[in-house]
Amino acid sequence: MDFYILKKQQELIAIPASENNCKQYLDSGYFYIDKVAACNETNALKALHAKQTKTLKIPLLIALLALPIVFSTWYSLT
Repeated sequence: MDFYILKKQQELIAIPASENNCKQYLDSGYFYIDKVAACNETNALKALHAKQTKTLKIPLLIALLALPIVFSTWYSLT
């Protein structure tokens, strides 16, 4: 089942992916964050967190792999 993740101030909620239901929340001040597939609301929020963590891990991993190359190049040039 798909869920829309919405946010109002610091509160994150997951609602079933229904356009009419989503419009009601958006009219009451919520903002659309993402759409995720999960079996319930709790797992939808966990899936969003995992998705955000994954997008942060990839650039961090690339940076950590590039660091030794930069240091070895700097050392060989000096």
